[in-house]
Amino acid sequence: MLGAVGLMPLTSQAQPPANVLFLLDNQYSMQDFPTYLPEAFTPGYSPTTGTAGNPGYNDPKYGHFLNTGCSDPALVQAMSWFDKHSMDPAKNGSVVYDNDPSFASSFFDPNSFYHSRGRRVSWNGNNEDYPYSMSVDFKSAVGNTDASTACRATWNHSGDYVKNRTLLNECVACLTTKGWWRGPITPPGTATGALGPPQPKDQPELPPEARRKWIVSGRVLNLRPPGFVSARKALKDVIQTASHVRIGVASFGGDRGWFDPAWILSDVRPHCEASFPSINEAELNRTALSNAVNNTLFRHNERSLGETLFSLGGYFSSQNVDGRWGSWFDQSVIGNTNWGWPGQPGGGTYDNPYWPYQSGGAYARSSDEWLKGPYTDPVTGLILPGQRWEAGGTQRSICSADQVNAIVVVTKGAPQYDNSVPITKMMELLIAQGAQHPDDTPLTFDPVNPRYNPNSGGVNYCDWFEKSPGVLATKADCDYTDYNWPTGLAAGNKNFMDDVAFFLSHADLRGDLPGTQRVRTYVVGYGSSHPMLQSVALAGQGIFFRADDPAALRQALEQALTEISFATP
Repeated sequence: MLGAVGLMPLTSQAQPPANVLFLLDNQYSMQDFPTYLPEAFTPGYSPTTGTAGNPGYNDPKYGHFLNTGCSDPALVQAMSWFDKHSMDPAKNGSVVYDNDPSFASSFFDPNSFYHSRGRRVSWNGNNEDYPYSMSVDFKSAVGNTDASTACRATWNHSGDYVKNRTLLNECVACLTTKGWWRGPITPPGTATGALGPPQPKDQPELPPEARRKWIVSGRVLNLRPPGFVSARKALKDVIQTASHVRIGVASFGGDRGWFDPAWILSDVRPHCEASFPSINEAELNRTALSNAVNNTLFRHNERSLGETLFSLGGYFSSQNVDGRWGSWFDQSVIGNTNWGWPGQPGGGTYDNPYWPYQSGGAYARSSDEWLKGPYTDPVTGLILPGQRWEAGGTQRSICSADQVNAIVVVTKGAPQYDNSVPITKMMELLIAQGAQHPDDTPLTFDPVNPRYNPNSGGVNYCDWFEKSPGVLATKADCDYTDYNWPTGLAAGNKNFMDDVAFFLSHADLRGDLPGTQRVRTYVVGYGSSHPMLQSVALAGQGIFFRADDPAALRQALEQALTEISFATP
């Protein structure tokens, strides 16, 4: 549960500031609205067939104009949370949600109309949505101030809709009187372009409401902004007010095949000499940190929390000083052992069930799998991150032995496609040092014959938490495999992101400082309390927070910083 609102002071300014790296989920589901726009309709209220320009018309290019408009009583009731004629900004959306001057446009202009889908503002990425209003880099949302122009774009100004203007008149009237219009619905699995986007084979089919085209006023979006807009705003607000703390910003990395290192958008700052006894504001540069948040690209096809945490462990390590991380995870020094997958000492796993011909036999066989450098795709020119190390010198990730080090995660749901980490080696290192679970029982791990081994060990605390109010989860609830390839083979430990968090919070990541230099993991589930997220926070010796709206999200981030300030190194 959340504590007091606002940041609490550190126990003593004589203590070194904590090192905190905010990890922002950039999986493409962050583009979605927290609650999809409604598909509610009254049966029989609208025609199911019609000609071009009329309700009911099933256009092969632009969708089925079924249950469109703004007058259906069921739809009006479902949209009653918004009223453009209300005098209350909490109902009329007149207050711009994020008016960051560094953006090319505000998020969102109350006097503009934006093309949307039921799940997200239509996005200009890979020709996925048409028409679109969200820029490919998520820094501008381009709307139309003229209702007629916005409406005509739905059918790309096609002349087929000129002879009969019923749909155009309906759309204009809705935008003028209501501030929104529900448009055509696209079929499932549609091609890219005017109908799209297609849902990838390794993702479940989208529900009908997600495939509906809408036009909405910026006022609507100011009341219920997309997830990334509210998360970005909350994080920037907290960065502006946090005290006596070194801050960095990261997101999940791009798709590198197996292991995907993190994008570190801003190193932990300010540098060590500008951090104690007080933070040098000029060196902290809160504006630059906020700009780093704004540079997050919310289009990653994976929610790779465990892999990202693992690479951040390398960032906080003393690799640049003594090579510690490389001595643990350089596969080239151990020949063909390849200890990335439990029970597979020669490497490899089962084949991808969603993409034909993608073999799992090559899993984690590269000698530099866990130490990847940056990579530029020769076809697309896209630059993908590699394993990032601290800058060194005065720009170390950890300045002194008595600092608290933490990663604060903001994520929309359970990790997906996120098991390419060297779990066998991590467990081997921890068991050698006598690591224990929170109940003081010893950590165990047996990678032999995992399909049939009932006691494989590792970390899974999902049965410590509820999966729904009053219903306790089981370890099996965190063995989810659907749309999540590849996973492990052992019952009770098929997903390894909590194992990674446990490793970071128990291993001594630095050989150049006395004591145990560990990193805690705090998790904010934005609209999600999945047991795996709670298991990650417990394994990481942090705390889990649930946030269902923008205000609660900011409060959760503030409370996480408060808890970190009272934690012990």
